Amino acid sequence: MLSLEHQSAEDFRDTPYGRQLLAGFRRLLFAPELEREFRRYLGYQARLAQLMGACLLLLVVGGYLYVERRLFAHSEPQWLRELTLLRVLQMAPGVAILIMTLFHRRIRLIANRLFPVLLVLVGTIAARIDIQYEILQPELAFRYGAGLLIVCSFFFLGITFWRALASAAAIVLFDVMMAALILPSNEMQVHWISVSYYVLLLVIGAISRYIHEYSQREQFLVRKLLGWVAQHDSMTGLANRRSFDTALKQVMLQARRDHQPLALLLLDLDNFKAYNDNLGHPAGDALIRNFSDLLGSFSRRPMDLAARVGGEEFALLLHNCDARSAQAIAGQILSALAERAMPHPASPQGAFATTSIGIAVWKPGQTAEQLYQAADAALYGAKQAGKNRYLMS
Repeated sequence: MLSLEHQSAEDFRDTPYGRQLLAGFRRLLFAPELEREFRRYLGYQARLAQLMGACLLLLVVGGYLYVERRLFAHSEPQWLRELTLLRVLQMAPGVAILIMTLFHRRIRLIANRLFPVLLVLVGTIAARIDIQYEILQPELAFRYGAGLLIVCSFFFLGITFWRALASAAAIVLFDVMMAALILPSNEMQVHWISVSYYVLLLVIGAISRYIHEYSQREQFLVRKLLGWVAQHDSMTGLANRRSFDTALKQVMLQARRDHQPLALLLLDLDNFKAYNDNLGHPAGDALIRNFSDLLGSFSRRPMDLAARVGGEEFALLLHNCDARSAQAIAGQILSALAERAMPHPASPQGAFATTSIGIAVWKPGQTAEQLYQAADAALYGAKQAGKNRYLMS
């Protein structure tokens, strides 16, 4: 399977997903834009895990507190008061996570970013409780809570490897600092056994998390690459016909909702069969790729779309574009293609490759099929009028 994935990446090295697969990610970091996309993807998966983690935190810590209050009610009243306060502070992050999930999506994103900090807070409090248990040496003690939090940093909570590693390392560091301040030197030597146990858990957790996240990132890239392949033309990288048909309906709904104009340009390379017959199919493929690159430069806005809808036929969907602007863009496309001066020895229109363009502007009540037919009729008219020109429907 790995060879197949790398073969796919090689075939689609012009996509961000193919480039990342080829470049590798041993440091578990993608290119910035792709890293943000992965973290959003991971965040959606992690939300339920984090909610369950918050509920489990409240359940476990609440259970500890209930038992501890029964155990130390008479023997250690002062420690019980301090312990109760620490346990309540431990539960506070869980309550905060549950509350923030009820708010707007932006608040939930903030909660997701704060999660490692809250995790360190809970782990540090657990370490403080462990240290106090070392001092008192009761017959029954709920110790090594910090170790449990170190393991949870790497598993179950859906945070990335580097955040998990930083959280676990911070818990160990705060444990050592507190122990050095609280414990006498002879007891500190014994405490190093607990620290070594925490470090061992950190190492095992980090190795396991690294392997899991590497596989997770690789699957993410392959899944995204397969999705990209399903929506794009493999030769040009433009949207394919299926993706264009879907986008046309969606953009039309957006234009109707916003009361904004929408223009559709259909473009066809003139005398393409003669070009193929004269120069060969590899040259024809190169012409299509060159023209696709040119057309793609006219669809930079988020709602615009350039697509290859047939062999040598293309479409350009322009949101918030009226008839005058659409004609200006069509003229710019003709001029840009002329500037590239790609030789076409078999063209009756001249020595270079040209295109014909049909333009249709969406009218209220018009369906996607009707808009496409109007642009197609205009394209046919431009062909009949001598090619290398644009025509409005």
